[in-house]
Amino acid sequence: MTTHCSGQSRAEQRQMARQHIFIVNGAPPILDLLRDLFQAEDYNVTATNFVPQTFEQIAALDPDLLMIDVVIGNQAGWDLLERLHDGAATRGIPVIIFSTSPVLLDRARHLASTASTHRFLLKPFDITELLALVGELIGPP
Repeated sequence: MTTHCSGQSRAEQRQMARQHIFIVNGAPPILDLLRDLFQAEDYNVTATNFVPQTFEQIAALDPDLLMIDVVIGNQAGWDLLERLHDGAATRGIPVIIFSTSPVLLDRARHLASTASTHRFLLKPFDITELLALVGELIGPP
């Protein structure tokens, strides 16, 4: 008797069908917190620090949503946002930009004035508010 295998289990198929959130933040504890939160909500999550290959990772993975922290004294977040806006493959990805600085969030709003899929969140933020923003941008997991 021969048994045929579809190649993927139902669990693997469900995993692949989940929405994918890509988080970029310079603070490992925040990365861990957000990864755990969204995985518990049944999203696929990629979380990374600002590294030279971040843009390439995003372009290759084509996530449903990006979350990027912009911080004082770190140009990497701004450079990444600029590359995302310039890249044809990444321009349409919704982004939640967060920061502890209202001034930086205003700067981000100005730079992203033509991007209707961007949202801005001041830290510390309310988890319920964050989950609502995610739901607004990409729907439930």
